[in-house]
Amino acid sequence: MPVVKKRNQQTESRLLLEGDEPFELPPAEIDAAAVIAQFDSFKPHIPELLETLRAGTVVEPVAVMNDGSTFAVHGPTRTFWVKLWHAAGSEWTRIERAQIISCLPAMRGVQVVIDDADDDYDEDFEDEDDADDEEDDEESEPRNA
Repeated sequence: MPVVKKRNQQTESRLLLEGDEPFELPPAEIDAAAVIAQFDSFKPHIPELLETLRAGTVVEPVAVMNDGSTFAVHGPTRTFWVKLWHAAGSEWTRIERAQIISCLPAMRGVQVVIDDADDDYDEDFEDEDDADDEEDDEESEPRNA
């Protein structure tokens, strides 16, 4: 997993997690104060993120961000889009900073199935549509008073 070295004000190295493949994070130490939320509405969900990171998890790159450093962390009820900085030399077991970019309700396991329209074509629906169209046509015609 490639990392980028960053220097903070205390001159300690922090490593920004980057990659384009899912990555298994080991259980990690992280303080609540190390989490920055993009919006206040995300703050009530920080304990779930902390619990997930402390237990270890698989992080997946968020392709739509197109930056290689935003990852999806799946908790029990939320999916977090985060950037993670680890302490240098900690082998990813000490997270120095976590920035929450987005926090969405968990949708894992939900499948959207779109059937072939020819197989399930409902003629009754078409008849109702035609009746509605005829009523609309009648209403739109000019009336003589």
